[in-house]
Amino acid sequence: MLVKLLYRLFNIGYPIFKKLFPFQVYLYLVTGAINTAINMGLFAMFINILSDNIFAIELATFLSFSVTIFTGFWFSRNFAFSQVKTSQTIKSSQFKKYVLVALQGQVNGYLITKSLIFFLSINPIVAYIATAIFMLTLNYFLQKYYSFKASV
Repeated sequence: MLVKLLYRLFNIGYPIFKKLFPFQVYLYLVTGAINTAINMGLFAMFINILSDNIFAIELATFLSFSVTIFTGFWFSRNFAFSQVKTSQTIKSSQFKKYVLVALQGQVNGYLITKSLIFFLSINPIVAYIATAIFMLTLNYFLQKYYSFKASV
């Protein structure tokens, strides 16, 4: 029921973007944006809770990522890559692959952003945005052709 309701809500905005993206890419971006907002909200909450801890940033990042790995998989599985129907065993394999792609996205995003800032002296905000665009594109293809690859 929740999936059907969200699917209807997502469909409302698609006509605006129809000429820019196929529906699957649109769903990937919308659900990714929602998951990112959840992640940022959790991060802010954990930062406030852990403010006295010397490792507050690292702990808040880890905790928020630990929650949104599940919500991100749920969004991807039920919306962006919902056409891939599988058994419970394959879902488990997809989740493991999803986690690997998400982890590489976290690590590579951090490394690329730091490298752009440190080695090329790019403004941190510009570096972060450029990295985010690159990583979103890379992660879409990794999720589509690795994590949620349709069975032959």
